[in-house]
Amino acid sequence: MISEDGDLAFAPFHPEYRSAAIDFRTMNTLTINASNRDQAGSASSGRLRAEGRVPAVVYGKSKAPQNLSLDARELRILLRTIGNNTPVVQLKADDGEPRTSIIKEVQRHPIKDSYTHVDFQEVGADELIVLEIPVHPIGEADGVKNESGTIETVSHTVSVRCLPKNIPASIDADVSALKVGDSFHVSQLPEMDGIEYLDAPEQPVFAVVK
Repeated sequence: MISEDGDLAFAPFHPEYRSAAIDFRTMNTLTINASNRDQAGSASSGRLRAEGRVPAVVYGKSKAPQNLSLDARELRILLRTIGNNTPVVQLKADDGEPRTSIIKEVQRHPIKDSYTHVDFQEVGADELIVLEIPVHPIGEADGVKNESGTIETVSHTVSVRCLPKNIPASIDADVSALKVGDSFHVSQLPEMDGIEYLDAPEQPVFAVVK
């Protein structure tokens, strides 16, 4: 998807699993290995899945799409590690150096607990991209602790523009000072090197309600 400014734009990815034991500050170093595949189509894809592999394709800005396959177990571990954070990985195929890529789409079998296809989008090191970054509340809101309030998430993600090297896994929002009736806005999010927030400053992210 292309943003109105002409930058590449990506929607957030929300896989089923999340691991709380991962240091998300190192998310950009996650690597998944891939093998080249010469054949495409349902028959070839079916054979790959029977062998414990998942068909995939990576789209490059100036390159033709490349068909790949991934180890199903390695993919599952990767997605569990990413959780509901930004899906940026180093994709290492047989024929070259790791390529910084964003997981655009993961398809799952409608009945079986298995993945059937993955789309990656390669991003250039000097390419500004627009994407949605998950926002996580930290701290216990004063209105929750002392006024029996409840914190509500108004926006699960915020839109940012940055270079791939600056993509954060997530953004922490300190909500501890919020009282009942207060909201936490985009303008209150922390400043981060190389990150430009694109949403309106007055856009609420969290709110404490009674």
